[in-house]
Amino acid sequence: MNTISPQWIDELLAYLDRQEQVLERVLAFLDAFRGSLIRRDAAALERMQGQLEEEGRLWTEMEMHRRRLTERFAAVFGCRAEEVCLSAIGRRAEPMQQKRLQERQARLKDLTERLRQQHLATELLVREYARLNRQMLEVLTGSRGQGRLYDAHGRSGGVASTGLMSVQG
Repeated sequence: MNTISPQWIDELLAYLDRQEQVLERVLAFLDAFRGSLIRRDAAALERMQGQLEEEGRLWTEMEMHRRRLTERFAAVFGCRAEEVCLSAIGRRAEPMQQKRLQERQARLKDLTERLRQQHLATELLVREYARLNRQMLEVLTGSRGQGRLYDAHGRSGGVASTGLMSVQG
């Protein structure tokens, strides 16, 4: 089994370093997002919405680079791109680069686990806010069962009736 060109491994390592930076930025973003939700900081949330567009472009660029790297390694391995993974690349790398790849792989694994946890925490917070908003609306409009409620996407989400405010026109 031939070793892979050290230049290709260096390019992969640079990509993995960039991926690590992106994941750390996403973790910081989710942290700030939850903080802004809790503080009800509308201006910060607006700024963050603009950041999401930029992050989306960055993720698209990173994904394209990942695909190019994967296809290149797949050609060398003589397999499909879906079969290429860091472990397989590491087995064909020189020992020193193998160690560097394993270190990056371990850090990325840790970051993706933290990202999964942060994403779940953010999702739970948003769901709790939606639940609280529904309860407040029910208090303002009356008990469940009489007026129509809609979610942010315009789907019917329940009913409300009389309460502190009348919802009938």
